[in-house]
Amino acid sequence: LIRAQRKSYYKFINTAAKRAAVIFAAIITLFTASLSVKAIREPVVKFIKQVYETFIHYSFDGDTVEIITKEYTITQMLDGYEQFDKLTSENTIATTYKNKLGDTIIFTQMTTEYSIGYFVDNESGEQYTETVDDIEIEFKEWYDTKTAIWANDGYVFSIDCIGNISFEDIKQIIRTIK
Repeated sequence: LIRAQRKSYYKFINTAAKRAAVIFAAIITLFTASLSVKAIREPVVKFIKQVYETFIHYSFDGDTVEIITKEYTITQMLDGYEQFDKLTSENTIATTYKNKLGDTIIFTQMTTEYSIGYFVDNESGEQYTETVDDIEIEFKEWYDTKTAIWANDGYVFSIDCIGNISFEDIKQIIRTIK
């Protein structure tokens, strides 16, 4: 009767060492399971959009990064474009690509600590927000210039295009950034 009243799992936790091992295993399991959630394992940077009468200010809040520890690059550029210039500092990397027609693509990676944000004129041109591969991106077009701005992994990224480049081309470039 006494043996029947015991719990079926009692033999697994009947000593202090076994109890500690079970607790340790549970903590390790919860920790590894939490790392499968993207929002927990990656730095969180909030993209703040403030709309004023004549301009929009994009700023960033959250887990900031002071220096660039991981350089992101475009792994597959559009046909006909070659790297023209690259400026590098500890908190900004700007790479310029050009084609034979003079169309220009500038890819910029900046730390959120360094970036004070972007100011965009909202009286001329059009702007819209779209999600590309789970990243919220602000697109802006005015005259012959197109811009994409987003935050990811504690960094602020932008692609500025001057010339005959479509938003679909910009999205294609964004998908190849690693």
